[in-house]
Amino acid sequence: MNKETANRLEGIVASLTEHIDVLRACGLSEARQLLSIAKLDLQMRIHGISDEELHALCDVLEMQECPKLSAEVIKFTPSHHKDNKTR
Repeated sequence: MNKETANRLEGIVASLTEHIDVLRACGLSEARQLLSIAKLDLQMRIHGISDEELHALCDVLEMQECPKLSAEVIKFTPSHHKDNKTR
């Protein structure tokens, strides 16, 4: 992405941040969430972060937040279950 495009997108991100704050103050959580998703998408594009990288980061953060629960989920996820190969 060229610098001019990145700068224009940064301006949109700044504008979205202001709109998100207004929506939060008005208690419009669904609209706030939609704009937050758009903001995240633009930030990922600006910084060259792929969906896979974001998912990997989320996985690491989840495991750090709840290591015991994460271990149990992995243990019982069908793709990690020993009997899954025969199903």
